[in-house]
Amino acid sequence: MYKNHCDIVNPGDNVIIGLGDSFTQGIGAYSLETWASMPTTPSLYNIAGQFFLDEQAKNNWVRQLANHHLPNYKVVNLGVNGAGNRATARELYLNPLPENLGNVIIVLMATGIERFDFLKQKDDTAGLDWHQKWQTIFPTISDRGPISRLEREYFEQIWSHRNDALEFLFTVKELQNFCKANGYKFLFSSAFDTSINKEDIEKALGDKKQHINIIDWEDYITIPNRKSFMDMVNQLENPYKSIHEIHAVHSKLKMPTKYITPCSHWTIEGNKVVADYIFEEIKKRNLI
Repeated sequence: MYKNHCDIVNPGDNVIIGLGDSFTQGIGAYSLETWASMPTTPSLYNIAGQFFLDEQAKNNWVRQLANHHLPNYKVVNLGVNGAGNRATARELYLNPLPENLGNVIIVLMATGIERFDFLKQKDDTAGLDWHQKWQTIFPTISDRGPISRLEREYFEQIWSHRNDALEFLFTVKELQNFCKANGYKFLFSSAFDTSINKEDIEKALGDKKQHINIIDWEDYITIPNRKSFMDMVNQLENPYKSIHEIHAVHSKLKMPTKYITPCSHWTIEGNKVVADYIFEEIKKRNLI
């Protein structure tokens, strides 16, 4: 969490809390002037995450949700670039809120279901404001430097689609229990991973299908005929292209299109589309 992504919260305040990765942090939600000023390949420079913090703080979907729809709510954006769902939930413990708040709504904008997080060994490797304190690993045999050996062992010894599904359910259950214990409201959906929905997770559970309902699926934000918010945003712009083509198309660009950036994130307008949709869900569910 970057400090300029969060308001100062006091007892009695209403609060909207965003959990997630770079899509929640606000990566890519920059002005055209900022994009034009980038001195190197935008898709690489932008994804680094520590640049243009003020614009990220101003333009991410959590802030736009408050600015356009919930003006009497404070914003706590705990999005962490590159993090997995396990880390996003635990950000709540690392950034505790005061007691006796007003209405609190937590929205998990879930990231890739295959990501798995540990705290980094030393704080001095974590970056600005202890922000990227998480070491996120992937089930891969590719070369990602010193973490590669751990990732390969994880891939060979631990990882499976079934375990991905179970870990995701555990994380959501933990968040639902956290909200019940504190009297908070909770919603969740997927930023880009099209496998995060009840049907696909149940398939992935395999011999553990009986656990599909350990979470309350009533908290899930459904997007008709779409399986993630990126899928929805992409269809606004590229109705005949699959979500899986986004990176191939946009990484070749130097400037963002209306909704999608060269680093395959949401533009300012794309974040607004997401914020608008989430607000309609909040209103429909009488959470305010």
